[in-house]
Amino acid sequence: MIQLPDLHEGAPLPELRLTPTSAQVRRFLEATGFGIPIFYDDQAARETGLDRAIIPAEMKSGLLISYLRQLAQPNGNLIRLQSAFRRPDYHGDPITISGQITRIETTETNKTIHLELRITQTNNTPSVRSSAQLLLRPSR
Repeated sequence: MIQLPDLHEGAPLPELRLTPTSAQVRRFLEATGFGIPIFYDDQAARETGLDRAIIPAEMKSGLLISYLRQLAQPNGNLIRLQSAFRRPDYHGDPITISGQITRIETTETNKTIHLELRITQTNNTPSVRSSAQLLLRPSR
């Protein structure tokens, strides 16, 4: 389980390292009905100028949503995620999800946590930049 650090602006979020495999991408493609060859066929990907088959942006969004849902537990919700996909990520290459708290809005009943997130490749190059908001409610 991923946990939010002490809640203050500028606090780094815990890193999550993943290595999406071809089998995981295939399962995602089957579940979503995506049939675009650059996501599963290395030759088709090379014909478009890519090195090999890539991870769909929608799958990377799913990885970010899963990460954020874990951060929001036990009494929070993801209320917004906005992403810019900068460069491709390839099957079998490690990626890291990380980020920081950028703002906290507190009301009598909850906190809205504003976050900046990124997915980086092993050379520390960002492939995805995102912003998100979590709504945290007090425990009952």
